[in-house]
Amino acid sequence: MGRREELFEHVKRNVIIGVVREEDPETAMQLARTYGEHGLRVIEITMTTPDAIGILERLVGQYGGGGIIFAAGTVRGSNMAAEARRAGAQILVSPHTDVTVIDYAVEHDLFCVAGAATTTEIIHAWELGANVIKVYPAGLLGGPDYIRTIRQPIRDVPMLAGGPVAIDQIEPYLSAGAVALNMAGSIAPPDLVRSGKWNDVGRHIAMAISTVQSWRSTRVESVVH
Repeated sequence: MGRREELFEHVKRNVIIGVVREEDPETAMQLARTYGEHGLRVIEITMTTPDAIGILERLVGQYGGGGIIFAAGTVRGSNMAAEARRAGAQILVSPHTDVTVIDYAVEHDLFCVAGAATTTEIIHAWELGANVIKVYPAGLLGGPDYIRTIRQPIRDVPMLAGGPVAIDQIEPYLSAGAVALNMAGSIAPPDLVRSGKWNDVGRHIAMAISTVQSWRSTRVESVVH
């Protein structure tokens, strides 16, 4: 199994990608730490966050060997992709489809998540070499029903639900066929983050993880019976 395949298995196994998009670097660091301390194993630092590269470097240095994979989000070109790779990101996430980002990921054996909306865009991104297509913004496009519908003719294309994804929508998205979910505000409500109530944020994260586990248990039981 190649590195990109291993990263794909890691993403599918963990489902939830905790997204960090903050205006303050230290708040971003603390949120990322909270994600990791409460069980998230895929953490995305968006490049719109001030000092995103420095944050990635610090997080990878502190937690990179502990089973947490770090992603760079909102990657909008090969130069940005290169900076993210040097900082230790193993996953590149874009809100759009950029052939230079995909080519860079393929060349450097990084996992690539490309954003798309329509079936034409989704298939195009997949054929360019993206590992997973982020259907974005999933909720505004029609939510789980949209993913369920477009997957009928293109079941071979792995899809991620691009946020915002609410906790009560986790099971519907997974049942619709999404392999992973971008989550931010629902597991890290802005008011809790602003006030530094990290234990309360942790409870939201635990609820989301528990929801994924419950969905999986139900699926196993339905197969057994």
